[in-house]
Order: sequence, then structure tokens, then C-alpha cells
Amino acid sequence: MDGTLDIGGVKRMARFISTCFLFVHVAMLAIFWHCGVTPMVYFNIGSVIFYALTFALIHKGMLGLYTDLMYVEVVAHMACAILLTGWNSDFQVTLVGMSAVVFFAEYLERFLGIRHAHALPLCMLGATAYLSTCAVSVLRPAPYSMPQTVSLLLRLSLGAVVFAVSTLVLQAFVREATRSEKALANRLMHDKLTGLPNRYFVTDYLDKLSKSGYLNRCWVALADIDDFKRVNDTYGHNCGDFVLQSVAHLLQENLKDAQVCRWGGEEFLAMGIIGDNLESQLELLDRARRAVEGQSLWYEEHRVAVTITIGVATYEEGFTTSEWINAADKRLYEGKKAGKNRVVSS
Repeated sequence: MDGTLDIGGVKRMARFISTCFLFVHVAMLAIFWHCGVTPMVYFNIGSVIFYALTFALIHKGMLGLYTDLMYVEVVAHMACAILLTGWNSDFQVTLVGMSAVVFFAEYLERFLGIRHAHALPLCMLGATAYLSTCAVSVLRPAPYSMPQTVSLLLRLSLGAVVFAVSTLVLQAFVREATRSEKALANRLMHDKLTGLPNRYFVTDYLDKLSKSGYLNRCWVALADIDDFKRVNDTYGHNCGDFVLQSVAHLLQENLKDAQVCRWGGEEFLAMGIIGDNLESQLELLDRARRAVEGQSLWYEEHRVAVTITIGVATYEEGFTTSEWINAADKRLYEGKKAGKNRVVSS
């Protein structure tokens, strides 16, 4: 499932919960039959049938309705069991796990855009049932009593199921919340069209490097697609998007050791380490420029000729991030004035 919960993952979780509850009710049916608690025998027969039918609801994707009905069944079963066998039977513990289930279900179903469970009103129903049965069990004795050994077995079984379901749900919630945060951060820090990191990512990255003192042997380059407006005006904005994606790919291919991002519009920013000497890095940048110039870009039946101009600046002591990028931008402007399609470093 690669760490994410889609509709298929939610269905698998729902099937697991239904399977657990189905076996629990089969076991309780046998226990109540053995102890002679006849009303709960009939109730558990209904519960077994109900959980068998929930697999059809899950298969059809009716997960909101499934969660609502399951919670109501748990509340009704809890209330009847306590009223018939007493508060000390500990059936109320089942509401703890179910509250976690319904709130997580509502979160996931809202996220997936499907009919969601009504967590708050359901939990209010559960709280009302909990308090009411507590009061009634204090005011009048239960008509049935459970043997001490059976009560202990029930407590252990119910506790194990509640812990298992709660652990599963809360672990899934943590995993899904973490994945959602990472996905949101990725969307905020990456350009949707090209898939490259955006200027927010790079400025944050450069600021962190600056504070760490690692910028002394770094270079930054601004690359701008020459006459990009003409491409949009001649072939349309869809063609312009295609050109941006193609140039982004070529820059990444030819500047593998550099951090490449989309700076904005038709501009790209690259940052790397000077290495042995600046000349070798300038040669890499010029190779990227030649790769763009030599690439045959075909959009529909049109061959689109594209070139880029690149301005390069090395880091100087005392530079702020903005001053450093502005220095590269000045070189870029000089390259545009000198005829475009070139790399300018000084």
C-alpha cells in the first residue's frame, strides 16, 4: 500500500474491523448461550448477521453508512448487555475503541470525498447511552448474573479487541497525517508544471546553507528562455507549457550535480559547488545551454526552436541570498543585451 491510504486501503481496514467484530459476536453468542442470558443470545444472532452484511456495504463503498450503523450496533449491544448483566461486565469499554474509529473514519472519508461518518453526533449518542446505562445499573440490579470466570474472560477479550482496533486506527491516523503533511509540503515546495522545486524551496535551502557557512565555494545561475513570449504568442500557452517542461528536463539531465528549480515564469535557477575550478562548472552550464539549443522540440506539427541565456554568480563573503541571486540576474541581463543564447559569469 506504499504507506498511503486510498479507498482500497480504507476498505481493507474496514474488512479487518468487521471480521474482528464478527468473531467477537460469535464468541459472545456462545458465552451468553452458556450463561442462559437469552435476550443477548438473540441480540448476538442479529449482530452476527449484521456484520456478515457489512462486507456488502464495504464492497459497494458505502463506508460512511457502514461506520454509522456499526457504531449504533455497538452502542445498542453495550446498553443491552449492561442493563441485563450489570455494569461490572465491562461492555462499556467497547465505546472507547469505537470513538477512535468513527473520528478517523470521518477524517479519511472527508479526505477521500465520500459520504462521511457523523462522528460527533454518534459519540454524543454513545455518551448518552454510557451515562444512562450507568445510572440505571446503579438504581436497579441486573436480571442476569455472569459467572466470575466468564466475566473475566469477557473483560480480557473485549479489552484485547478494543486495544487491537484502537491501535490499528490510531497508527493508521498517524501514518496518514504524516503522509498528508509531507504531500502538502511537497506541493508547496514544488512547481506543479515541471515537477521541479520552486523558489520557496530554493530560498529556504539557500538560507539554511548560509547559516551553516557552506556557501563560500558555491555558484548560482539564473537561466531564462529566450523570446518565450514569442513561443506563447505563436503556438499558444499549451506549447509554452511543453517548452517549459522540456527545458526543465534538459537542465536536470545536464546539471545532475546541481540543484535545479523553477524560479518563476520562464526562469530557472541552478545552484552547485565550484569544485576544482569555476571554469569546469561554466563548461557544464554551457553544455546545458547547447543541449537546449540543439534539442528538436516538436509540438503537434511545429518544430519549436528554443535557446536559453544563463547568468552566473559565485558567492562572495557578506552576500545575502537576495544579493547573490541579484548578482546572477545582472549577468543574465548582460547576456540578454549581448545577443542571448550564452553563459555570462563576469
